Amino acid sequence: MSSGDDEQGGWPAADGTPIPGFFLRTPHLMHHVEIVSRLEGGHIEHLEELIRASTLVDGHEPVGEHKFLRMRHGDDLAMGFLAYEGEQLLGYAHTLTFDDGPERRVSCEIVVDPQRRRGGIGGVLLEHVVRHAEAQGAGRLDVWSYNDSEPGRHLARAFTMAPTRRLLHMHRHPGPPPHWPQPEGASIRAFQPGADDEMLLALNNRVFAGHPENGNWTGEDLRGRLAQPWFRPDDLLVLEVSGVPAGFCWLKVEERNGEGRVGEVYVIGTAPEYHGKGLGRYLLSEGLRHLSERGVDAVAVYVDQSNERAVALYWSFEFHHHHVDVLYSLPLPAESREKAAAAADTATRPREG
Repeated sequence: MSSGDDEQGGWPAADGTPIPGFFLRTPHLMHHVEIVSRLEGGHIEHLEELIRASTLVDGHEPVGEHKFLRMRHGDDLAMGFLAYEGEQLLGYAHTLTFDDGPERRVSCEIVVDPQRRRGGIGGVLLEHVVRHAEAQGAGRLDVWSYNDSEPGRHLARAFTMAPTRRLLHMHRHPGPPPHWPQPEGASIRAFQPGADDEMLLALNNRVFAGHPENGNWTGEDLRGRLAQPWFRPDDLLVLEVSGVPAGFCWLKVEERNGEGRVGEVYVIGTAPEYHGKGLGRYLLSEGLRHLSERGVDAVAVYVDQSNERAVALYWSFEFHHHHVDVLYSLPLPAESREKAAAAADTATRPREG
């Protein structure tokens, strides 16, 4: 979240439920909030300008790639909220609805023009998102605060949201990594576009089954990433054991403002049946060696703080703490789920007479 809103009292929702109030000044700040299921044309141009401005001020990108790619290509489970004043985009939020076991959840990111913050725009967008999540029958709304910024914490407090997840951003200085011996039967090769697409998609969804960002990818999700300007086939390392795909290490090299040429361990994992065999360490070692040869100025990785084994692995490879992104969550009323279920039942029940 990058919003910077001021709280003021309580603002009743359409159903009478009190939600936070803000110094909205809406008639002077924005004309309307446009809600779309796909970004296209002017949306993308305006949003790219907003993201550049926010990144320059905050030092980090305000939205993650996963939801942004879904919005660019269109997705029934993704939704975008654009706050405009005339033709100027003042703020943006996007959501992704997904099922986490028996519970439906909505995940959200919000960004507001740095020159127009502390005017209530973030609060207005989040209020729209809350209503959307309830209409989806979600039991929980999650909102990311990247770099755990003070504006993000303020907005979370205003909506009585609590921190539920912490994503560590760890860095490593460039240079050769600690050596890890090659396990018996293991080999690494570069990804082959076209020939390896279906294999990689199936492998990814086995490796990250149940993961909120990396799990359950579709062919469109994979193609969107393969089409990114930073993608190079030789930066996607495929691990094989006796000729069978067992894991992969996807590396992302790009210039980042103020950091130089950064090599990110974008996605890394091994299939469940190969856990505990030292293959993950070998794969990471080879990925870091590859980045060293690519001449990066720093190496970055994101890892969930609760994944203690992975955090310990990165510490052992000389990574250090850089910053933390925090997920704030809002439990939604149980009755919102019950209403959605009743509406669905009514819609599918045969008419009498």
